[in-house]
Amino acid sequence: MVMASSGALTLARTEIMEKATLIKAAKTIGMWVPAILLILVFTRQGWAKFDDASGWARAFRHWGYPDWFRVTIGVIELSAVVLLALGRTAAFGALLIIVVMLGAWATHLIFDGGRHMSSEVVPLALASIVLMVRRRQVARAVARLRGLG
Repeated sequence: MVMASSGALTLARTEIMEKATLIKAAKTIGMWVPAILLILVFTRQGWAKFDDASGWARAFRHWGYPDWFRVTIGVIELSAVVLLALGRTAAFGALLIIVVMLGAWATHLIFDGGRHMSSEVVPLALASIVLMVRRRQVARAVARLRGLG
């Protein structure tokens, strides 16, 4: 009898460990998938902002923005990609993308009468997910800054 209950206890412990492992894996995947999608999108879009012949160059001229502003947006987007990829700084990469996407929304609203505003919805949603999941990164940084002052 002791042997049977010992085996059942071992089996139950193994099942609990497997469940915990699955939950941890799901959390990890859920944390990285939005970041990876943002990395894939903004690596390409950020680099495109450096090309004077790109569609982005034409769009920024149409909106009346100078070339240096388009390049600056590209630098910000690529900086966000690096911050997202590092993991420990992903929340800050998400914040950069949120700021850029809100600026893009304002641009579409002001210069295009609100057309094309839906193109920012997915990046905003993904960046918001990353920010929420990794909000402790921001909280730790704020705590450190408060400690300095």
